[in-house]
Amino acid sequence: MKDEPPALVWPRLLELPSDNVNVVYLDLNHWISLAQASVGHSKGNSFVETLEACHAARSAGTAMFVLSGTHYSEMLKIKDPTQRREISNVMEELTDFATLVSRVVVMESELMAMLDRCAKAPSLLPIIPLIGRGVRHAFGLRSGLKIMGPSGDETDSVRERIGAKVFDDFVAQANLDLERSILRGPADNNEVENMVAVGWNPEAVMQVAERRAAEEREQTLRLNGEERWRRGRLRDVVSVRELGIEFQNILPRALAERGLVLTDVISDQQSARAFVRAMPSTEVSIELKTAWHRNRDKVWTANDIYDIDAMSLAVPYCDVVVPDKAFYHVLNSAGLGERMHTALLRNLVDLPNTLDRWKPKRGLRKLMSRGSL
Repeated sequence: MKDEPPALVWPRLLELPSDNVNVVYLDLNHWISLAQASVGHSKGNSFVETLEACHAARSAGTAMFVLSGTHYSEMLKIKDPTQRREISNVMEELTDFATLVSRVVVMESELMAMLDRCAKAPSLLPIIPLIGRGVRHAFGLRSGLKIMGPSGDETDSVRERIGAKVFDDFVAQANLDLERSILRGPADNNEVENMVAVGWNPEAVMQVAERRAAEEREQTLRLNGEERWRRGRLRDVVSVRELGIEFQNILPRALAERGLVLTDVISDQQSARAFVRAMPSTEVSIELKTAWHRNRDKVWTANDIYDIDAMSLAVPYCDVVVPDKAFYHVLNSAGLGERMHTALLRNLVDLPNTLDRWKPKRGLRKLMSRGSL
């Protein structure tokens, strides 16, 4: 029996870009290829035309290239400071530090859209822009630079005392320096010590991903003991587990805030399946985890968690996505590109032609999220 996916429910709490620009997401390995093209490395010869097309589309305002929290996390693992700098230079040129909001924020927005269908009143949470600027937006942080004194936050008084323009120019440069330093990482051991002194802690980010990878390894052991699930409704197993683990902190709070209990939104197996899989980013995550868990020999790593989080954001909410080949195969086989009107590209060299012809359809999603269709 074919497993028919439910209709997707798009969140109204996410502010989306206009349909005049293609939002483009590249896996880190493709950023590496563009960096090699930029510095004249022999491995980048095949991608010089692609890099030129990317610059042209960005300059014309027809394409917006974006980063995610996954990029920041993965850059931490590159040991060579020169390579990190070359990659981060190309990233800055094409994105100007435009970032997708944290996947946790997107998950909460999608959950609110699902609960809106059951609650008497819609959620009062604020609308969050899908695309913002910098590492804070990518990790769901709201606060910017503050100047703290003996009496607490003295930012406004300092701004008034030294002048708005001087202060604003200082803040803009400080933010730019921060973005560059975080993306490229430390240049040497002395800089490592300086960054650690102001709170740089890449190990903490890696530990979260490693903990989640460990949970998937535990699930692999359970499935190895019950092979019938791999032969049967593995997607249902993954879907239920996605709700229980990834939403374990979000769902109880969201239900309580709306005066709901779980049985108000999920009454049986069919409604549970539809509830979880109607959320676009969660649907992508479920598809990828299901594919990976079909292989009993799959060894889960933190990299898998990073990549799943990235694709769960990019495939539903970007217009053109160039994943790595393994993820492309799963996403394309599942028809997620067509279902979410996203151009999934197998090769980076296909990007120039796609930038010329692809037309976004975010306006349709906005109408759907407002219940107009």
